[in-house]
Amino acid sequence: VGGLVGSIVSERRRYEVAVTAHNEMSLELICTASFEGYFTRLNPAWTDVLGWDLDELMARPLLEFVHADDIGKTTPILRRTAAGLPVKHFQNRYRCRDGSYRWLEWTSRSDKRTKESYAVARDITVRKEAEEAIASFHEALERAVTERTAQLEERTKELDESRRETLRRLALAAEYRDDETYEHTERVGRMAADLARQLDFSAEQVALLRWAAPLHDVGKLALSDSIVLKQGALAPEEMEQVRKHPENGARILANSNSDVLQLAEQIALCHHEWWNGSGYPRGLTGEEIPMCARIVAVADVYDALTHSRPYKRAWSVKRAIDEVTRLSGRQFDPTIVAAFLELERPEVQHEHTRASEDADQTAADLDQTRADSRQTASDADQLASDVDQALADQEQQVSDRDQAAVSDVLGARLALALEAWRAERDAATVGRDVRR
Repeated sequence: VGGLVGSIVSERRRYEVAVTAHNEMSLELICTASFEGYFTRLNPAWTDVLGWDLDELMARPLLEFVHADDIGKTTPILRRTAAGLPVKHFQNRYRCRDGSYRWLEWTSRSDKRTKESYAVARDITVRKEAEEAIASFHEALERAVTERTAQLEERTKELDESRRETLRRLALAAEYRDDETYEHTERVGRMAADLARQLDFSAEQVALLRWAAPLHDVGKLALSDSIVLKQGALAPEEMEQVRKHPENGARILANSNSDVLQLAEQIALCHHEWWNGSGYPRGLTGEEIPMCARIVAVADVYDALTHSRPYKRAWSVKRAIDEVTRLSGRQFDPTIVAAFLELERPEVQHEHTRASEDADQTAADLDQTRADSRQTASDADQLASDVDQALADQEQQVSDRDQAAVSDVLGARLALALEAWRAERDAATVGRDVRR
């Protein structure tokens, strides 16, 4: 028994020597700490890493060496250790003797019987600095990417705006000669977008239609001024030229990689097709006509009706809406007409409508003025006739004094006739001004 005990003691001493040697040579920071928060044993690596003498470290509460920003997370860890729970990979900063700090990563377990914790810490300062450098680089990279993305988005926005401006000017060129406001194409684009939205198109489809619709009449660029600006009815050969503008527009817009121009090509080609097949240039019927062209057809006709052109005066909103409704199922897709009638505020420049109504009233006033002038002239003629008859009856009895009176009557008749002529001349002048 004695020999066995001696052997065990010798083996234990050998292990203790080995552990002590290991602790002294280890690069890891090995320690034992009481539950009260003081170090009780430390290996030399603590001095090597932090610069403190081991006695200095054990003489003060270990929290005094923890970075102020890390105390808040270290205190719960100490309580966890005192409760007998293990800790793995906990990180905090410890103050060195020169005032700098080193990052340590801890693993520990506790012995509630001895009320001590056994812990191993390693210096991870270089790793943390590398991580911080990488994080800083990532932040700088993110900022650079964000700034570059913003620049590209701004450039893209400028290019999109430039493209839209080009499309606007191309559409304007097509309408320049027969739209005094130069706003017809814009109004058609806005109403087409409103109709598409009413028909539950996606936001992207609405946007495409908004910019493609104004190009519906780009084929008019090939028409001569004598046709576009003609105020009377077109001759058959002139109408034949007009009927070619959808195909001319499609050729102008063909073979583009742009989604907007591809859609505009369909609209230009088909916006004069009728739902019942009596339109041009191909005589398509019903759903053979692209939906985008069916939408633009309604918007185009409504806007044309409610605004003045060289060959027509503007219609009232009510009259135009009634006309669109009448043509539902004939010229227009009934579904689109229904959507048109559901719009809260049909797109129209009301001032043009009011101007048209004012012009109607002025014309009516002019007609009344002419009628009054004609009546005045008639009255003057009647008066002159009565005077002539009186003179004939009294011709044999005229004296010098009576002759003077007759002259006065003749002068009055002449004045009345002159007044009637002037009134009629003024009425004609007003009529010419109104027509201008």
